[in-house]
Amino acid sequence: MNRRHKKKQQTDYLALIQTKWSAIDWQDYLNKAKSSWGQLPRFHQRALMVLVPIVFIITVIPFPNMAESGSSEPANKRVELDINTRGLSEQRETTDSSTNLNAWREYTVQKGDTLSQVFRVNNLPMADLNALVKIEGSDKPLSHIQQGQLIRFKMAEQGRLDILQLEKNGQSVMFFRLSEGGFGRSK
Repeated sequence: MNRRHKKKQQTDYLALIQTKWSAIDWQDYLNKAKSSWGQLPRFHQRALMVLVPIVFIITVIPFPNMAESGSSEPANKRVELDINTRGLSEQRETTDSSTNLNAWREYTVQKGDTLSQVFRVNNLPMADLNALVKIEGSDKPLSHIQQGQLIRFKMAEQGRLDILQLEKNGQSVMFFRLSEGGFGRSK
């Protein structure tokens, strides 16, 4: 059975609006508005003549946000970080007495380990793992961890991950927490 569907007729909305617009009796509307305005008391007429422009100006003119102008510090303030960007193998050879080695923890990747298993074993927050994977980059250092690879991390005071460092093929990749709470990557 071949059933043909009737094509819906298209409506010309512009022509429809033009006919409705031309059908409006503007003289009648103006006469009604004048009679309504004339019925208001003189005080109300004057108050409306003052208040309507003021309300219009207030809604049109943008004002600065008072919360932003109250703070004296800029919103995007640079924060200085003291990060050791040498490779992990170089750091093992020379120990610097000025750095606190107790703050850093190390984990050597075992056969079959995934990054989520590494985070679980070391009691690291999974939310931080999700944030790190989002900024991982095209070389995918987090997704392609290998057996024997060394992962170092430093925790912040609140128990959140502060810095994560990976070394792969003699190159060190470091992920660090930004001041707004997200993560950044150095290479």
